[in-house]
Amino acid sequence: MLHSTAATWSKLRLLLLLAVAGSLALAADDSMTTGRREFMRAYAMPDAITRDDSQGLRDYVLYPYLQAARLQQALKQSLNQTLNQPRRDMAQVDQDIRSFLLIQRQQPVVRGLRRVWLLDLASRQQWQEFLEHFPAGTSDAELRCWNATAMLATQSTTEQYAALQSVLATLWLSGARLPEACNAPFVWARTNNVITAAMIEQRARLALQAGNAELARELAVDLPREQAEPIRQWAVLINKPLQAIDALIANPDINVESLALQDGWLRLARKDVDAALARFDSLIRARGFTSAAASPYAMSLALSLAWSRRSETLAYFARVQPGDLTDQAHEWHARAALRVGRWQVVKQVIGAMPEALRAQARWRYWLARAHQQLNELDAARGLYQALVANDDNYFAAMAAARLKVSYAPHVQVIAHDAALAAQLREHDAMQRIRELLSVKLRDEATAEWMVAFGGWSREQQLAAARLIAGWGWHEQMVAVTARMGLYNDYELLYPTPYDDAVNAAASLSKLSADLIYAQMRQESLFRADAVSSANARGLMQLLPATARSTARQFKFPAPALEDLFNPVINVPLGAVHLKSLIDNFDGQVVLALAAYNAGSGAARRWLPSSTMDSDIWIENIPYNETRAYVQRILWHSLVFHWLREGRPLDTTAWLAQLRP
Repeated sequence: MLHSTAATWSKLRLLLLLAVAGSLALAADDSMTTGRREFMRAYAMPDAITRDDSQGLRDYVLYPYLQAARLQQALKQSLNQTLNQPRRDMAQVDQDIRSFLLIQRQQPVVRGLRRVWLLDLASRQQWQEFLEHFPAGTSDAELRCWNATAMLATQSTTEQYAALQSVLATLWLSGARLPEACNAPFVWARTNNVITAAMIEQRARLALQAGNAELARELAVDLPREQAEPIRQWAVLINKPLQAIDALIANPDINVESLALQDGWLRLARKDVDAALARFDSLIRARGFTSAAASPYAMSLALSLAWSRRSETLAYFARVQPGDLTDQAHEWHARAALRVGRWQVVKQVIGAMPEALRAQARWRYWLARAHQQLNELDAARGLYQALVANDDNYFAAMAAARLKVSYAPHVQVIAHDAALAAQLREHDAMQRIRELLSVKLRDEATAEWMVAFGGWSREQQLAAARLIAGWGWHEQMVAVTARMGLYNDYELLYPTPYDDAVNAAASLSKLSADLIYAQMRQESLFRADAVSSANARGLMQLLPATARSTARQFKFPAPALEDLFNPVINVPLGAVHLKSLIDNFDGQVVLALAAYNAGSGAARRWLPSSTMDSDIWIENIPYNETRAYVQRILWHSLVFHWLREGRPLDTTAWLAQLRP
C-alpha cells in the first residue's frame, strides 16, 4: 500500500502553481485579441443593456453568440419584470430576434435562441409567426407538438388539413411518452377520428415494445375489450413477470401472445435467473411447446446463465435452434464454453457464427486458442500470425504473446495537406470553433463542427482533424478519425498533453506513465472538464466521493468539486486510486481495471472459483462496457509504450493467470 508524505503533496501543489503560472504566461503571449477579452466579460453578463460595444468586439468572430445570449436574456426580461431591470418592449424584442435570425439564417448560433423564442411564441399563441420560423425536419418533440397546435389554429384549406393529419399521425406513432404540448392536438385528433382505434392500439404496442407498460395501459383504456386485454396482459408480463408466468403455468388454457410471453420470460430470466431456471420445464410443458417453440425461451435463459457464470449454461444453449441464435447468443455461447475449457465446443460455436462475426479479430483469436488447446498447432499458428501481421488491437497483441514474439503497432500516417490546412484555418467556421474552444464553449463548438464537417470533402475533413488536434480538441479528433475508419496514426491519435501531471502521478503511485495515459484516454479522451452521467469528473473520471476517500486514504487535502477538473489534482488521485485497487486485488492489474470501471463489488463477484487464464476471465466479464474497457486500456498502454520507448512492449505478461 502507498504511504503519502507531506513532501509529495507539496510537490504536487508546486506543480499546480507552475501549471497555473504557465497557463497565464501562455495567455499573455497568445494572440488573444481585445475582442476576445471583451467578449468573455460581456458574455458573462448578457443582461447588461448596452449600445456602446467597441468596434473590436463587434468585429470579433463570436459576436453573434453574444447577440444571441443578449436576445435570450431580453426575452426573459420582457416576460419577467424585476426590480433591477426595466421591462423590455415585447414587440421590439420580437423584431430584434426576427432580424437576427434573418441575418444568421441556418448558422448553429441561432439554434438555442430560436428554440426559446418558438416556445415563447407558443405560450403567447403567436401561431403564424411560429409557423414561419419553425425548423422543418427538427427532431425536437416539444416543438413538433407546438407545430401541430399552430397548424390546428391556422388551418383553413383542404391541403392544410391533410398536412395537419400527416403531422399528427407521425407524432402519434411513438412508444415514448410525449410532452404535454402534444395533449391538445391529440385530443382534437381523437375527437375528429384522425387518430383511430387501430392507431391507438398501434401506439400501445409500440409502448410495450419499448417497455413502457404504464403508457400502454393508459392507451388501452380507450380500446374495446378484445383489443385492450392482450395489451394489459403484456403490461403485466413487463411489470410482474414472475407472477404473470406462474399464472400462465397454472392456467394452460389462458391465451397469451407469443411476443408478450417471450418478453416477460426474457425479463424474468434477467431479473431472477434462479426463478427462471426453476420454471423453464414447467412453462414448456404447460404451454405445450415443441422444441422449436421452446428455443427462444432457452436462449433467453442461456444468456442469463452465461452472464451469471453458471454451470448449466451450455446445456440450455444446446436447446436453442441454430436459426434462432442472435449474434449476442453466438458470442456468449462461445464465452461460456471458454470459461469451462470446452475447446471443441468453442471451435464448433465459432465455426457456426455468421461470417461477419466470425471474421472479427476477437473470434479469430479465440479460434486460434481453440486450435492450440486441441493440439492443432499449424492451424493455431497460422491464425495467430495473421492477427499479428494484419491487426492492431488487444487480440493481435495477445496473439503475439502466444507466439512469443514482439508486437509493434502498424503505423499508417494520415495524409497531411499543409496548404489545405492553412486554408481551413482561415475558414469562418474553423475560426469560430477555435474561439469557442478558447472561451470554453465546447457544446457550441461541437454544433459548429458538425455543420461544417458534414459539408467538407474527405481531404478537408482530414486536414480539419489535424487542426483541432493541434488545438487540444482531442476527443473530437479521435471521434472524427474513428468515424472515417482511421485508427493507425498513433502520433496523432495518442497525444500526451498532460506530462507534468502524469509524471507526478506515476512517481506517486509507482504505476507506469503508459498505464496512466492509457486509462486517461479511455476514461475521458483527454478532456479535463469531462463529466459523466454518473457525475464522474475530469481526466480520470473520478466520482467526488471516490476522490475524497482516496485523498483521505493517502492523507491528501480534500479536493473541492472544481478541483477534479484540474489535471494536477485529478490525475494523481486517479492513479493512486487505481494503485490501491491493484494492491487490494493482490497485484492483478486486470481485476483492478475492471473494478475501476464497474466497482470493486462487481469485480469480486466475477472472480473465478479456481485459477483461470486472464484472457478467458476478461472475455467473460458480463458488462460489455467493462470488458471493452479492460481490453482497450491494455492496448492503449502498449501504444503509449511504443511511442515513448520506440520499441515493442513485451506482452507475455498478459498471459498471466488470475488467482481466485
